[in-house]
Amino acid sequence: MNVELRAPRLDELEPLTDLINRDSDELYGEREESVDSMRMWLTGPKLNPETDMRVAVVDGRFRGYVDVDPDPEPIYWVDLRVPLSEPDDVRLVLLDWVEDRARERGGELLRIRAASTDEPVKRLLESRGLRVIRHFYRMRIELDREPDEPEWADGLETRTAAADDAQRVYEAHQESFEDHWEHVRIPFVEWEHWLMKEGYDPSLWFLAEENGEIAGLSLCREQEGEKGVGWVSVLGVREPWRRKGIGRALLLHSFHEFRRRGFHAAALGVDADSLTGANRLYENAGMRVIRRSDVYEKAL
Repeated sequence: MNVELRAPRLDELEPLTDLINRDSDELYGEREESVDSMRMWLTGPKLNPETDMRVAVVDGRFRGYVDVDPDPEPIYWVDLRVPLSEPDDVRLVLLDWVEDRARERGGELLRIRAASTDEPVKRLLESRGLRVIRHFYRMRIELDREPDEPEWADGLETRTAAADDAQRVYEAHQESFEDHWEHVRIPFVEWEHWLMKEGYDPSLWFLAEENGEIAGLSLCREQEGEKGVGWVSVLGVREPWRRKGIGRALLLHSFHEFRRRGFHAAALGVDADSLTGANRLYENAGMRVIRRSDVYEKAL
């Protein structure tokens, strides 16, 4: 099979979106992305499509995608998307390219997330010496009934965010995630790109405050690929305010707002081995695991 590799272009957002959604549809039976979210992907401040991304083209059609991202140096994370129905030739060419690219840039560790149901990718990664080191979950709750009422700790006030809250929200987010697995503080410009561009709605950013200090936050939006699903992008509580039920209260508060807007479900992603016990909090609030991804690692 003749597989051409080249950088994706902004005028190819529709076929690229179709490829990513074909991959998620074959894996999970649902769409993941929109043209707007793919535009964000290709225009982010960190990755350069010309040097860090490739699409696999066969007979003029997109068959696979890969990118490589130092996060942080010298650890290189890989996003590999090849629909189950595609032949292994596509996966091999993309993996060869990304390994070579990471080595060229001085990478020492290669990490790739694979869906637990993506047997062709998992077989390939294992054959190339990668091993599973961690798991992540996608969790979801159907909002077909009224969620439990949030219970707030004394002295807390809740409100939605405003545009001039951005820097304070950024700092609270970074601080609340400091004890997450290998957390790296990201630059504000990168944070702003991913959280305050396409789909940004400050009325879905909820802040819990005490005496003007942000104690916890829930930063939400509508999911790109499935309309009517609320996505919790960030749920965090700063260390001085933990163990007071603030995370659960913010989550339930978010569910109530989703339901008020007519959303039929809510979802989020979580580290299966979260040190803060986040996955147990979500289960207690009525969410369930609907998919798992496995992180594979290899020393270069």
